[in-house]
Amino acid sequence: MLHPRRYERDFPHLVEIVVPKRGLRNKLEVMYDFHARHGIKAHRPRRHYEDGRQYIRWRFADLDVAKAFAAKFAK
Repeated sequence: MLHPRRYERDFPHLVEIVVPKRGLRNKLEVMYDFHARHGIKAHRPRRHYEDGRQYIRWRFADLDVAKAFAAKFAK
């Protein structure tokens, strides 16, 4: 496992997803499939809570892939 600072350096592009109150259901599987289709290893997303909402954070090495992920899932 990478040290947190190295992880942030190697994967500088952050996409934060709001977790719906009912959870992600099968959406998490689709997110992992996105990684597989783009030939990148999916790292376990970090979860955090703010203002009573749950969020998951995904990090990417490539800005274009991060943008594509955000366009598909961060709505």
